[in-house]
Amino acid sequence: MSSCTDPLHLNEIQLFKELKRNLSGSTDETRNILEIRDDILYVWNADKCCLQTLNVGATRGKFDEDIPYQDPFQTLQPTDPPIFEVLNISINETATQVAIWGNLGIAVIELPKRWGKDAAFQGGKEIILCASHCFGDFSATTEIRKARWHPGSTNDSHLLVLTSENIFRLYECEINGTPKLVKSWKVGRTPMTSTRSKVPNFASLGDTAVDFDFATPTLRKPELFAGQDINEAKNSVDWNQIEWPILVLRGNGEVLIVRENVLYDNSDKPVVYGSLSMYPETDDNYGIDSCSIMCIQTTPPIVVIAMCNGKIYHAILLKETPDENVDDKKTWSQYGSSYSLHTPDDALYIFECIEMELGLFFTDDDKKYNCPIYVHNDKGNKSRYFCSHNAGIHMVSLPMVSQLDNYINNMNEKIEDSFLPSLSNESSSHYLICTRTKHTEIDEPTPILGFGLIQEPCVLIALLHTGDVVDLSVIDPHYLPRVELSEPVVTSAQKVNKESFDMYIKNLFKNDTSQPITKLGKQSMTLKECVELLFHVTQIFRRQHFVRQDKAREEINKKIRALKALKTHLLKETDTLMETKKELQQTAERLAERYEDIKDKQEELARRAEEVLRLVNYKEPSMSPSERAEAEELKRMNDKIQDLRVRLKQLKKKANQQSVLMENTEIIEKQKEIIFSKNQVEAIRENLSKMTKDIKNMVVQVKNLEEEVGM
Repeated sequence: MSSCTDPLHLNEIQLFKELKRNLSGSTDETRNILEIRDDILYVWNADKCCLQTLNVGATRGKFDEDIPYQDPFQTLQPTDPPIFEVLNISINETATQVAIWGNLGIAVIELPKRWGKDAAFQGGKEIILCASHCFGDFSATTEIRKARWHPGSTNDSHLLVLTSENIFRLYECEINGTPKLVKSWKVGRTPMTSTRSKVPNFASLGDTAVDFDFATPTLRKPELFAGQDINEAKNSVDWNQIEWPILVLRGNGEVLIVRENVLYDNSDKPVVYGSLSMYPETDDNYGIDSCSIMCIQTTPPIVVIAMCNGKIYHAILLKETPDENVDDKKTWSQYGSSYSLHTPDDALYIFECIEMELGLFFTDDDKKYNCPIYVHNDKGNKSRYFCSHNAGIHMVSLPMVSQLDNYINNMNEKIEDSFLPSLSNESSSHYLICTRTKHTEIDEPTPILGFGLIQEPCVLIALLHTGDVVDLSVIDPHYLPRVELSEPVVTSAQKVNKESFDMYIKNLFKNDTSQPITKLGKQSMTLKECVELLFHVTQIFRRQHFVRQDKAREEINKKIRALKALKTHLLKETDTLMETKKELQQTAERLAERYEDIKDKQEELARRAEEVLRLVNYKEPSMSPSERAEAEELKRMNDKIQDLRVRLKQLKKKANQQSVLMENTEIIEKQKEIIFSKNQVEAIRENLSKMTKDIKNMVVQVKNLEEEVGM
C-alpha cells in the first residue's frame, strides 16, 4: 500500500502482515473484526483464535523517530477459544469486556488492566491469558443477528442479543463471574424454516428482525415529575425510573419499539409496540429490503434506516399526533403464540432520503449492485456517521443534528423562524473507499472486514478483503467543532443570523459526488480500460471540482483584499494604542516610585514608634497598682495556706491520739466484764418482779388521785 492510503504505516506492522497471510479470501460478506477504543486497536485473528491489540497513538508517535522500531502489539488469548466463526467484535463503554460473535455463537472476553509505558495491558506483556465465556444456550438452527452492550447498565455488564428466532436475550456478564441469562422475550413469530439456508424465505422475511438499536432514554412515568423544577427532578429521579427504548428493524422495513426497563423491571416480558407509523405514507412502506438501523442520541432522536439498494432514510422519532377527523382511534394488539404487539404512541417522520453509489459505474446503463449496508456512529461527532458494505465505505453528513441542538438550546427564548429546523441543508454522502468498480466480476467478493475511528483528529482505519489496511484522515466540510462559552451571552437586541465565511466556502465545495480511493480487483486492466477510467475521473474533476475550486479561490482573494485593508487600519489603530500605552506606562512608573518612597517613609515611622513604646515601657516602675494589689492578695492567700497546713497537722495528731485511746478503752472494757451466779440472777429477777408490781400499784394510785382531784 502507498503512503497516501497508509500514513500510519500500519501495513508494515507484523500484526497486519500475519493477518493478511491468514486471510483465506473466501469471505463474501462485510463484517467488523476490528474496533478502536481509546486509541487502542482491537482485531480478531481467526488463525490463532485470539484478540490482538495495538496502541495506535503510540505507534503513530514512534514512526516519526529515527530509532529502530519494534511492533508494539499484544495478544489476548482467551481461556475458552470460540469454535464458531467470529464476524463482529464489540467493546463495552468502560473497555473492560469484549463481546465476539458470529452467526452461530457468542463469547465474552474480560480485558486485563493497563499500566506502565504507553498504558499497555499488564505493563506490556506480549501474550496475556484472558478469561472468556462462550454462550451455549442456542439451538442448532438459531443464528445471532445482533449483539449490543446495554447503555443503561450501571456496571456496564449487560449484553443484549437478537437471534434469528425473533427473540431477545439479555445476559448479565459480571467480571470474574459466569454470564447468566436475565430474561428473554419475543418480538415476532418464530420462522418456520431453517435460517441457516442461504436462500431467502420471503414468507418469513418480513417478520424477521434484522437489527436493533437503543433510542434516547426517557422517564417511565413523566407525569410524576410534572410541574417540578429541573434541579428538583434530577434529585428525585431514580435510576430505575429511566428506560432505554429499543428500536427493532424488520426485513420489510417495519420498526418496532420495546419499552419498559428491561434491566431493573421485575416483569417477565417487556411491552413490544409496533409497527411504528411512517410519515409521509408510501405504498412500499419505504422498501422491503431493510438491513440495519441506528438511533442518533439527540432530542428528539434521529433514526437512520439503511436499505440493501443503497438508500438511507432519515427520520425523527416523535409522539404520533392523533387525527381529529377520525372518531374511532384504532386500538389493537396482534397476538402470537407467546408474544403480542401493542398499539404504539410513537411514529417515524421521514424528512429525507439519500442514495449511495455502491461501486463506481460509468453510465446509467451499468448494472446496479445491491448488498447489505452496516451503519456506524461517530462518537466524536453526532453530525455524521459511516456506512460499510461490500463495495467500500461511505461517510454521511447529517446537518439536521446541529439544527436540532440549536432549536433545543433556544426553546426558552422566543422561537423565531430562524431557529426552526430547515430541510434546506440536505444530508450528503461521501464515497471514501471503493472496492468495487465496473470491471469487478459479479462473483468477486470485495467486502470490508473491519472499521474503526481514531478521534481528535479523526482518522478512519479500514481492513479490506485483501488484508490491506487503509487509514485516512476524515475531513467533513460541513462540520465545525462547537466552541462552548463559559457563560451564555445574553443580549436584548434582536439576533441576526449571519453565515460565516468558512461555512460559505464549505457550501461552495459541497459536491453531489465524491472520488473515493479505489481498490481494483486482482485482474489486470487493459490499457483501454485504464484510459477510460482515467478519462471518467478527469471529467468528474473538471465538472464537479475545478469549477468550485476557482469560485472559492475568487471569494478567498476578495476576502483577503478586504482583510488586508482592515489589517492596515488596525495597524494604525495599534500604533495609536501603543503610544497611549507608553504614556500610561510612564505615568505608572512615576506613581510606582512615589508609592515606594511613601512606603519606605511609613515603615521608618513605624519602626520609630515601636522604639518609643519600648523605651517608655522600660522606664516605668517595677509594678503597677493593679499588679501590687494582686501580689498582696497572693501573699495573704499564702499565709492562709500556711496556717491551714499547721492546723491540718494538729488535727491529724489528735486523730491519731483518739484512735489509740479508743483501742485502750476497748481493751479495758473487755477486762471489766461482770459474770453473775445463778443465785444472783434469781435474786435480781425477784427484785425486778417486785419492783414491777410496786410500779403498777403506784400507777393505779396516781390515776385514782387524778380522778379525785378532777384533773
